[in-house]
Amino acid sequence: MSHFNAKSNFPRNDASALRLLRKSESSDDDEKRLKRREKNRVAAQRSRKRQTQRADELHEAYECLEQENSLLRKEVQILIEEQQRLTDALKAHEPLCPVLNCGMTSTSRSIGTVSPEFMSR
Repeated sequence: MSHFNAKSNFPRNDASALRLLRKSESSDDDEKRLKRREKNRVAAQRSRKRQTQRADELHEAYECLEQENSLLRKEVQILIEEQQRLTDALKAHEPLCPVLNCGMTSTSRSIGTVSPEFMSR
């Protein structure tokens, strides 16, 4: 007559069958764990690769923007210099200009309007 183990519901004389079953279950668990770890390792590699690619793309975009910014700063400097030359030329021309000296008041020059008597000419 076989006696039952309260924990496993297997007869005591079937202990070897119980060990085989547990060994089989643990090897299944190990196999599942190994598959899960491998799958996770591959997913982590893909994630790191995407992250590296994104960082490379951002660095490339940064370099392009830095270059564009440098070119725009040079253009601004050129335009400032041109503005200064034109302002200097205008200041040199103002005392000699017959159009500015006849018919315009000092307030109309600062506002940028022409007096009515000049417009009638």
